[in-house]
Amino acid sequence: MVRRKSRRAPRSRQRLEQQTSTLAMRKVRDAGAGWQRYSRMGSLALLAISLLFIVQFLTSARFRIRQVTIDGASLVAHDEIEGLVDLAGRSIFTFNARQIETQLLESYGCLGRVRVQARLPGQVHIQLEEKATLLLWYSQDVYWWVDAEGRVLGAAASHGDLPRVRDRSGLPVAPDEYIVGVPWEFVAAMSRALPTTSDFEYTLEDGLILVDARGWSVYLGLGGDAEQKALLLEELTRALDERGDRVVYIDLRNERRPAVKFESG
Repeated sequence: MVRRKSRRAPRSRQRLEQQTSTLAMRKVRDAGAGWQRYSRMGSLALLAISLLFIVQFLTSARFRIRQVTIDGASLVAHDEIEGLVDLAGRSIFTFNARQIETQLLESYGCLGRVRVQARLPGQVHIQLEEKATLLLWYSQDVYWWVDAEGRVLGAAASHGDLPRVRDRSGLPVAPDEYIVGVPWEFVAAMSRALPTTSDFEYTLEDGLILVDARGWSVYLGLGGDAEQKALLLEELTRALDERGDRVVYIDLRNERRPAVKFESG
């Protein structure tokens, strides 16, 4: 049996087929790369449009803060708080509530807790919780918030309606420390017994002193019955006004033995 020899294609034809195949694959590859390039450019364009839309949304005038409401503040004025946080006109999406809370706590020692909430479209609510503050202690040319135990809560940015005591003995004062040498329970009792009195002085020797609107000094002392002293002061001032006497001071350090010093001549 005669075997037939398989014919091979000429080498030139084989080379042509290989070149044709390579060119076809290159075209496919180039077409794929081009599509990826166009797809990537399209994705970037879409991302840019989305970011532009988000920026316009976040900075829209509709979402600017127009109203700040404050609850729980009696020792600090509302307009003072608003001026400190400076939220009016800012985007409600960009301000940091936690940062505002920290700022208020660090600025006002009388505050025990602060909560800041955003309310769409343009309102911020600030809820404050104040510490139990007794009075304002004036020392070193500064008013200090002081609690019922004599602990200094911090420098007072405003006076509010608290009683004010001017220190005339130069007692040491430092934030978060106690002012020693003051009978705080008695001071609290006298401030309650004399609710219409807002200004006192204090010395280590004479204790609590009330400066009357007439200029009379009323020595209240370091202790005793605050209610009894308040009643005695009311009766004495009424009687002295009726008589028209010129008074230097009233001494109520011992409420059982009150004394009055008159101007000579």
